Amino acid sequence: MDEETQASTTAFHTLDAFNGDLAAEVMVSVEQAMEGDGGPWSNLVSNRPELRERLVQQGINEPTTFTSIRWDPAMLLFTTCAELTSDGRPLPLGETMTRERFGRFPYGDGSALAYLLEFIRPNRSITDHDGQSLYDELINALEQLAHGCEEVQRGHDRFENGFGGMQIHGFLRAEEVRQLRKNLAGRAWTASYEEPLDGGVADVAKHFTTLLKAAERRGVGLALRTHR
Repeated sequence: MDEETQASTTAFHTLDAFNGDLAAEVMVSVEQAMEGDGGPWSNLVSNRPELRERLVQQGINEPTTFTSIRWDPAMLLFTTCAELTSDGRPLPLGETMTRERFGRFPYGDGSALAYLLEFIRPNRSITDHDGQSLYDELINALEQLAHGCEEVQRGHDRFENGFGGMQIHGFLRAEEVRQLRKNLAGRAWTASYEEPLDGGVADVAKHFTTLLKAAERRGVGLALRTHR
């Protein structure tokens, strides 16, 4: 399949500015509410004035009552935790071309992070000499961003079936973004000799690092989201 054909059939992958600290609480509270326990959600909204205010601004009249919210879990997580500008728009990260290059990668399902995870390898000259922990930390952060909200880690697919085909794959806190950027800039990793796209891993790392730096400058976390 050529790039043009693939671009028309694959979902667009977006790295959104995200409040990762709040998202961790929202995710667990939503899961508990979906299982019948709305208490944690009510407590969270009551103790987070900014969360309550955002829900009210979005037309939710009784934000502490989970059953009054008709959004699906993916939409709820995104709407409550996406970082916004002063005029209420999603906070942009990086240049348009960088976002486009990252958004539809010409391999597999179009996910640049999936390609990176498949073909990144430890740099043995580093990992064999007390550098393994750096590589493991890098992979764990990539896995968390790529799959942290998916069934493979959460045991359900509630955040993968949002309105309009939206999926929240995972997210990182601001501090985790900073550490991931540092580890990606290190020498603990290399590209597999078997990668199908010449320079593909390096290209992903380049554009991904640019977006990580943009998030770091803003002091925000990141979420990986797909939509069609």
